[in-house]
Amino acid sequence: MRYQWTAFVERFRCALLGHLRNRLSLFLVYAFVPTWLTLVRVCGYDGAARLHIATIEVRAVVPAMHVAQVTNAVTAVALITGFMMFMAAFKAREMDRRLVLAGYPRSQLVLANVGALLVIAAVLACYTTVLLRLFFPVHQFGHLLVAVFTAGCAYGGIGLLLGILVRDELEGFFVVLMLSLIDVGLQNPVIKVAELPGLLKALPSYGATQSALAAAVTRADPGPYPLLALAWCGATVALALLVFHVRTRGYWPAAAASRPAGSRDGTPAVADT
Repeated sequence: MRYQWTAFVERFRCALLGHLRNRLSLFLVYAFVPTWLTLVRVCGYDGAARLHIATIEVRAVVPAMHVAQVTNAVTAVALITGFMMFMAAFKAREMDRRLVLAGYPRSQLVLANVGALLVIAAVLACYTTVLLRLFFPVHQFGHLLVAVFTAGCAYGGIGLLLGILVRDELEGFFVVLMLSLIDVGLQNPVIKVAELPGLLKALPSYGATQSALAAAVTRADPGPYPLLALAWCGATVALALLVFHVRTRGYWPAAAASRPAGSRDGTPAVADT
């Protein structure tokens, strides 16, 4: 148990250092969100909009500018977290495979990436929620923070899975980008998807976006709907662990004792999984 904890801590530390050392990406990330929200504020429609939050069946007339800023903030955090986790997992997967060969447990390597995902999503959610609070009076700051955090977790899990699964960087970027476009597009009130209500609820950021709107521009309780995004995160992380388990080879200490007598080297036995 102590060895597994040490493996988790070391890999978690390396994952965070990998993100912190990419200073240009961090600068672009933290410059993009305020720039994007400012552009939405300057170029957006400054009027009232009829908002229908389907998850809690609330209808309200709210400033259209606030709705646009909240939805774009949630999308920005989701995309940034997804891209960051994809690149981190994609670049580190060869090292992770070698660590497995050295005896590191697979589950601890994947869970370390999940820990880094939670930290990134939390930092981005706090940063973005504070920015939204500076643009307009947010009604429920805590609920908005949770909703933005869960949206980042959902796409961070998707990015982690793609980083382990796909074989080219362009494939991962394309999948994350197209999924976000579908996600945001189907939630556009102009598009009618009433015939398929289950389709909206299955979108990664649906519960988070609806809860973020409820928290930001109304005083209604957003409910437990951010858990839908956490369900996406849990499902993609579990699938990432399965794919990583299949694609790596494990070190089995018991196999070393049963290696052929003619083997003279001290190399530990390695078995395909």
